[in-house]
Amino acid sequence: MNCDKCGKPSVYHSTLIVNGISQNTHLCRDCAVKEGVFSTEPKSIFDDMFSAFSDFLPFEKVQDIVCPVCKTSLREFKTTGKLGCPNCYEAFREEIANIIKKIAPLSNHKQEAIKPTKTDKKQDKILKLREDMKLAVKEERYEDAAKIKKQIQKLESENE
Repeated sequence: MNCDKCGKPSVYHSTLIVNGISQNTHLCRDCAVKEGVFSTEPKSIFDDMFSAFSDFLPFEKVQDIVCPVCKTSLREFKTTGKLGCPNCYEAFREEIANIIKKIAPLSNHKQEAIKPTKTDKKQDKILKLREDMKLAVKEERYEDAAKIKKQIQKLESENE
């Protein structure tokens, strides 16, 4: 399909039905921008996702807060989903935190950190000694390999 206005290949297609009468419109990118259908700014795949954050902002607060560095307002962030500079994260910290809490309510991890136990440390030491023993045998240091084997046996007997 070609643009109804200029004849270039169309990228926008719409069908308007009024009282049973169908009207098709086909516009190229330039004509769609002139008609106000498209914005002149290219759209990122993340624009829709970030603009969804704006639904979580209370309207009253949006008018008051402005980033001191780039002068981006919270109202602007609400409508575009974009922050003006890295300082906006600090300026809008509380509001952004509220948005994140609403989107992902579990802000902290419930599982405790896994700490290595004494047996884990012993197992690690045994594995290291076995590697050392293999290396000693490969290098034909049989006396060293025998000493390492005794250390391994001693550690293994302590585990039982």
